[in-house]
Amino acid sequence: MIDEKSPLNILFLASWYPNRLEPQNGNFIQRHAQAVAQKAKVAVLHVISSPELRNIEITKEWNGNLYEVIVYFPKSPAWNPIAKMNKYLNAHRQGFELVLEELGHIDITHLNVFFRAGLFALELNKKYGIPYIVTEHLTAFLDSNPYEFKWYEKYFIKKIAKAAALICPVSEDLRDALIRFGVKGPFEVVPNVVDTNLFQNEKQRQYEKIKLLHVSTLSEDHKNFSGMLRVIKRLSEIRTDFDMSFVGNNFGESSIQKAKAMGLWNTFVTIQEEIPIESIAQLMQAHHIFVLFSNYENLPCVISEAHASGMLVVATDVGGVREMINPNNGFLIKARDETALLQNLIQAMDNIQSFDTAKIRSEAVNRYSYEQVGQGFRNIYQTILANK
Repeated sequence: MIDEKSPLNILFLASWYPNRLEPQNGNFIQRHAQAVAQKAKVAVLHVISSPELRNIEITKEWNGNLYEVIVYFPKSPAWNPIAKMNKYLNAHRQGFELVLEELGHIDITHLNVFFRAGLFALELNKKYGIPYIVTEHLTAFLDSNPYEFKWYEKYFIKKIAKAAALICPVSEDLRDALIRFGVKGPFEVVPNVVDTNLFQNEKQRQYEKIKLLHVSTLSEDHKNFSGMLRVIKRLSEIRTDFDMSFVGNNFGESSIQKAKAMGLWNTFVTIQEEIPIESIAQLMQAHHIFVLFSNYENLPCVISEAHASGMLVVATDVGGVREMINPNNGFLIKARDETALLQNLIQAMDNIQSFDTAKIRSEAVNRYSYEQVGQGFRNIYQTILANK
């Protein structure tokens, strides 16, 4: 067995990751990498096509305790899939050379999302014998998600999964969906991580007015934004001791117009555009109830962040949400059931002061903290390398 204190060099190979084109893309993967970097030396490699480029551009830097290599490569014509794949893999090879220059060697690859970065995990495994595990986040595997996989996606996902040392879906629900898809495992569920030093339960909440919060893309097909507005309208006709704040990265005039049309804007509802995660943490400390009325989900980071902030959560029973909600920290309702959302919001508001915010937070810390998740992954790496 590898010594607990022995150094490990881990390559985080990320299909999604924050970059200059999509600053928030895969930020939950970045947080996983940060958790692991408390227990090992971590380099992140992410490759993304950029339509305005003619040549490859590579950025490399230490971001805190992460060595991040982002490779931007020219977009290939859609009609030439072989050329696209070759450019994609070649971009990974160039980025990997820079990783080796910095770390010297890689003990294990931690792939995030099977397709497409898993193609390079396979290459490293075959060429250098580097084992890999997979953390999967993709909601497309869920039955409630309308996405239809293309034939080549199915082929490569199963091929990548077959060669993996371990598959770590972020929820039990996603694990079951992967099994239905044809992925055979082995599996170990490891949840998304929360910076519990940032998301705190320090402020003394006041209850004269109950403050509801929702943070998401504000999309209709996924988050059911209009459904939430309709419920808030009905709630406002019953009681007036509340307001609701929406924060979304698809914020636009249409969102405001929907609230105005219902007579909610700047009376019971405010909507603002995407804000930094530090500001989200401050909002969560100042609000009481987090509302998530999604039609489908996996294991939403916003729920674990809300719980780490001591918030009660009212959410739909979709994906892995039921694994996060218990009688101590929230209410589960059926997706698209606006009457159930209304009734459970009223129940939550009527009993808000009976919930123990400190207990809500402690449960979240014990499951989602950097320390817990980082140590969990280190244990996994050690077991795999010991059996190599």
